[in-house]
Amino acid sequence: MKAGKRIARLIPVLIAVLITGLVISGCSKSEASESGQKEVKKAEKVVFHLNHFMPAVHPVNVNMLEPLAKEVAEKTEGRVEIVVHPGNALAAPPDTYDAVVSGVAGMGFVLPAYTPGRFPMSQILEYPFMFTSSLQANMVAAEMTPMLREYEYTDTQLLWFGGTDLGHFLLTKPIKSLDDLKGVKLRSPGPIYNDVIEKLGGVEVSLPVSDLYDAMDRGIVDGTVMAPSALLSFRLMEVTEQIIELNMYATPLIFFANKGLWNKVSPEDQKIIMDIVNTFPERIGKQYDAEVAHAMGLAKEKGKDIYHFSEADMKKFHGIVDPMKQGWVNDLEAAGKPGRKLYDLAVEAAKKYK
Repeated sequence: MKAGKRIARLIPVLIAVLITGLVISGCSKSEASESGQKEVKKAEKVVFHLNHFMPAVHPVNVNMLEPLAKEVAEKTEGRVEIVVHPGNALAAPPDTYDAVVSGVAGMGFVLPAYTPGRFPMSQILEYPFMFTSSLQANMVAAEMTPMLREYEYTDTQLLWFGGTDLGHFLLTKPIKSLDDLKGVKLRSPGPIYNDVIEKLGGVEVSLPVSDLYDAMDRGIVDGTVMAPSALLSFRLMEVTEQIIELNMYATPLIFFANKGLWNKVSPEDQKIIMDIVNTFPERIGKQYDAEVAHAMGLAKEKGKDIYHFSEADMKKFHGIVDPMKQGWVNDLEAAGKPGRKLYDLAVEAAKKYK
């Protein structure tokens, strides 16, 4: 979508948010003491409208974002309010980051892959076969966050960087070998897997996860590179016939705030918020791992084909994708970003949290 069209779409929401802000925070109380002291103004309330792509029933919304809003309101005694808008209510996924930068939304929670090429350092969680669990991936991501704040998310306040459970192949038709992927139409989670799917001989299709159910149901794609929690949270169990277990990658996620609005929050209340957010890596990692166990258990009960490539196919798979990591690191370095330093940090942290 071109910039002019994005701005035009966001203008009505911006007006609504501005009006809300004026009603909520424009009237600060003042009162004079009996002794004639000067008026003391009440601290201005800061309201964040949080836009995200997940449905309201998604476990991350139910167990993380809604409780975050409630806890922040309680611990700041109402000085900070977070209003959660699930299901892309304020902006579509590709527009969410710009919506937060412009102030249309105060916070965003989204996949950086929805803006391809814009946040290349974040893609490191997608490098194939780096992690064995979502908990491990999220703890590693926490160690990378300071570098991302410095080099990538400079026009917003990056609150949290992490990822989903680990990606497998979810397919509408069975395949039995790596060679069978040739010509198979696969939805890709982002630029890294555009490259991987192409190298494997598949056909890459880019579309939002919210459109994936219909695409699989109607045969627009033959499957997806996707984390198994989506079997439940995005109803993909209904359209998936085969799951090839691979633990390929974690889909990166970012949680961020409008920088100007964040700076209106007092340092004390910023600390309150960050103390809560800093529990996300462990909590979200464990939650996704639990969802995987639950989803895969149900898949077996429903008779889905749970498949593993042969040892020879996995050796071939590694032979194709492992050399690609150096190319991605080189691309980051060529763009003036510390790709090698970030990659080495991720590798060492992955050993620590294995």
